[in-house]
Amino acid sequence: MNITKGIISRPVKGCVYGVEGIGKSTFAGKWPDPLFLDLDGGTSRLDVNRVSDIQSWPQLMEDVKEVYSNPSLCRTLVIDTADAAERLCIEYICGKYGKKGIEDFGYGSGYTYLVEEFSRFLVLLETCIAQGINVCILAHAILKTVTLPDEMGQYDHWELKLSSKTTNKVAPLVKEWADLLLFANYETILVTDDASKKQKAQGGKRVMWTTHTTFADAKNRFDLPDKLPFDYSYIAKCIPDASKPLTESIPAAREEFAKKEPAEKPLKKTVEASAEPKPVITQEDAPGAQVPANRPALAKVYALMKQGNIPEEDIVRAVSMKGYFPPNMKISDYPDDFIDGVLVGAWDQIKSFIKENMKVLF
Repeated sequence: MNITKGIISRPVKGCVYGVEGIGKSTFAGKWPDPLFLDLDGGTSRLDVNRVSDIQSWPQLMEDVKEVYSNPSLCRTLVIDTADAAERLCIEYICGKYGKKGIEDFGYGSGYTYLVEEFSRFLVLLETCIAQGINVCILAHAILKTVTLPDEMGQYDHWELKLSSKTTNKVAPLVKEWADLLLFANYETILVTDDASKKQKAQGGKRVMWTTHTTFADAKNRFDLPDKLPFDYSYIAKCIPDASKPLTESIPAAREEFAKKEPAEKPLKKTVEASAEPKPVITQEDAPGAQVPANRPALAKVYALMKQGNIPEEDIVRAVSMKGYFPPNMKISDYPDDFIDGVLVGAWDQIKSFIKENMKVLF
């Protein structure tokens, strides 16, 4: 067991949502060296770098991969907006399965496909994080009525403006993914007129909430005050200007797998461990399946896995245990430099690590 202590500096996964026109894009434009994937056309008045001709879900995914492959393009990748990305995702899923709308699938299965596909998008954004790039997802907000259990009452709650069906879990996915979830709105004060006794709205100051409230979801891992002016300068200290990309730490990753774990305390798979998310591995993803010609590193590691009779889930679990990628990320989604430099380059160490630390108890 390799125990470390202290704060680890890494890029920030941010999500900023709020009412229309409050300045979300302007706010994101203050992040370090941003590149906007402008799906809403909302950056035309901003002096920022942008990609604005994204017309389909596959094109969006390819653009994110391009940023990963060329980390010098930016230090912050901005998705503007999540609701526009979700629309592209829905169009892609409906076209793939020959449906006119997401509701045509029946029994909520369309939303299941949507969540699975959007999860792949978030995993792809994780690869940008691994390259030292901050990621900021922008989203519009919508006011919904929440009914308390046992008919105790109702209240209004601001949420991400994503599909509203209860079977759709895209909004929770995004909120869980983010390190920094900010809700931006205008702060309005009601003042009572002494003469007419009527209340009038005054103020209109732009503010952001950084922690959960009864009227909106928000969170942060940086010990920020609950409410701040909606200005980037108030969170600038939380956003790293540049981080060490994963490609620079590959030698360290090799050494990490080479470390000898205590034989008397192996990390074991138990029944409880099965609750961890696992990658959905299809026949096309299985080792030995046809690999694109432009991915020789992937072909190499699949050949080594087949030769050593090591299943993909063991590799994924080992990589996850070391903290490099999430446990629901397939090997085929790993960056090629990681596959070639670590999985192939340190294959003997990885085999030993799996043998020593993944004994299954029945």
